[in-house]
Amino acid sequence: MINTIRKTTLTVAGLAALGLGGSAIAGAADNATNTTNTARPQQQQLSGDTADKVKAAALDKVPGATVLRTEAGGPNGTAYHAHIRTSDGKLQVVLVDSSFNATAVQADNGRGGGRHGHHGGRGGGGAGETALTGDTKDKVEAAVLAKYPGATIVRTETNNDGTAPYESHITTSDGKQLEVHVSSGFEVVD
Repeated sequence: MINTIRKTTLTVAGLAALGLGGSAIAGAADNATNTTNTARPQQQQLSGDTADKVKAAALDKVPGATVLRTEAGGPNGTAYHAHIRTSDGKLQVVLVDSSFNATAVQADNGRGGGRHGHHGGRGGGGAGETALTGDTKDKVEAAVLAKYPGATIVRTETNNDGTAPYESHITTSDGKQLEVHVSSGFEVVD
């Protein structure tokens, strides 16, 4: 019942935003920079004032967390979301509305965004994606780090929605959040 009310409320809010000229959506698009080389336009990395407001909302909701990245869009029509690591190491996603109010905190088992299910039933990655382990993980991460020296690997997993079988989410040495795709021959493809 509560989920139905939330969905209805978010739908009404989304329609209201569209009725007002979509200013919330337009603002997110104006302030967003896509730092991944994938076909996920709704997964745009936020920057500037919008990113700062989303980050502040997430930290107000989960004090002591570290914000890993902020992105436009989200599940059930959410305007924005922030991927965080709590002080005890849990990966979570904070949903933020167009007024920069944190509305919910959910487990982040992988990639973020409205179409990837981390806001609904995922077991470790996007739809059907799983965390890599062992030799495969080592080889994928070695290829990624050879391409992006000094980067920090956030997670490495299978890639079920692209042309490459593996992906690694990283933070580059200059702070960019990237999703790097790796071929079955362990070469970075994008």
